[in-house]
Amino acid sequence: MVQNLLQDWKADIVCLQETKLEGDVHDLVKQIWAGRWIKYACLEASGTRGGILMLWDSRMWEGEIMQVGAYTLSCKFKAQTSNFECHITGVYAPNSRVERRFVWEELADVRGLMDGPWAVCGDFNVCRFPSEKRECNRLNSAMREFSECIEDMGLIDLQLIGGRYTWYKGDNHIIASRIDRIMVSTEWNNRFTNIKQTTMQRVTSDHEQSKSYFKFENWWLNQEGFVERIKVWWNDFEFYGKPDYILACKLKALKGKLKEWSRYEQGNLKLQKNNLLNQMAELESH
Repeated sequence: MVQNLLQDWKADIVCLQETKLEGDVHDLVKQIWAGRWIKYACLEASGTRGGILMLWDSRMWEGEIMQVGAYTLSCKFKAQTSNFECHITGVYAPNSRVERRFVWEELADVRGLMDGPWAVCGDFNVCRFPSEKRECNRLNSAMREFSECIEDMGLIDLQLIGGRYTWYKGDNHIIASRIDRIMVSTEWNNRFTNIKQTTMQRVTSDHEQSKSYFKFENWWLNQEGFVERIKVWWNDFEFYGKPDYILACKLKALKGKLKEWSRYEQGNLKLQKNNLLNQMAELESH
């Protein structure tokens, strides 16, 4: 999915949040954005939380890692075809008000290193206003602290286009909020006056009423070569990341293969059944 989006966007710089990746990500980078000219910087996840991956096309940008913190990843970019430099910071903030204060401190330290256009993007795990959280009518202290941080950094909070929320949870998405955002410095805003922050189209509908469950059919085991087919599919799947992530991806891919194969086999069985019924009807007619 990410690979297809990168092709559609024709992007030069990409920052992925909450990757949950640890260790060497070189093979994964090649998988999602092929090309020997692609460079990257990575902030590893802490257990099952966080993780930031920033990628860029070195034909267009000369990238330099400025700082890798506990919650932020900052890079400096210099255009290869013009006299333009900028900084981009990716953020993944924990879901704890106390821990988030360390994020605000880290951003303040990063701000001291930046000179010129600066963009800050990521998952901050907190809203700024009650209107950014479903069924919320009160401005709490965590929201105020976040807004104060934005003002202290001199950042401009770009308007979100295409939707009110960026994160959903629960049946029918009864829980929703805007915890992801992109903010820019005055220098960036003055340089690019027509920039937009838009939500991506969700894979599933917010109004979905039911879930599709996977069901193992006993008749599959009676099909010749079924077990061997499973082994071949399983060994052909290639995913990269932590073991539990790879397992989840393989199981999901196997589910899709089984559904596709089952529909095909059911069609064959139905055809065979109809042929047998027709033969029996012909025999009875004689």
